[in-house]
Amino acid sequence: MLWLLFLRQRDGFLLSHALEQGGYWEYVRGSVNLRPLDTIGRFLRTLETQEGYFARHAFINLAGNVAMFVPLGVFLPALFKRQRRCWRFFLTCALLIILVEAAQALLLRGSGDIDDLTLNLAGAAIGYPLGLLAVRILEKGER
Repeated sequence: MLWLLFLRQRDGFLLSHALEQGGYWEYVRGSVNLRPLDTIGRFLRTLETQEGYFARHAFINLAGNVAMFVPLGVFLPALFKRQRRCWRFFLTCALLIILVEAAQALLLRGSGDIDDLTLNLAGAAIGYPLGLLAVRILEKGER
């Protein structure tokens, strides 16, 4: 997960060219999307109209952003008792994801996208009941 979010290399030529043209803050501003459902909509249209590489890329992006955060939904409530309250869990997840998105944009290691927040939270929401189930099974086994 860390490699995908922060360590994979971006195209150094494109990055250096973009920085020369507009500077750091222009590049950061250009890599942030705050329009809800914009990216998701574009990827869904790509899945409907394209095939091959572009459709694969769209599917991997959508499914990957969900799947990558399912473990967070499982492990937060399993490891931290305070995270078993629904509102606290979703607040924690939202803050963590916003922090990751902001760090990616500011460190020039990706883009900050409101749709990533939506997809990541969906993944955490899928994992959350699984984490609660794991807690119940473990607590039942201890009795």
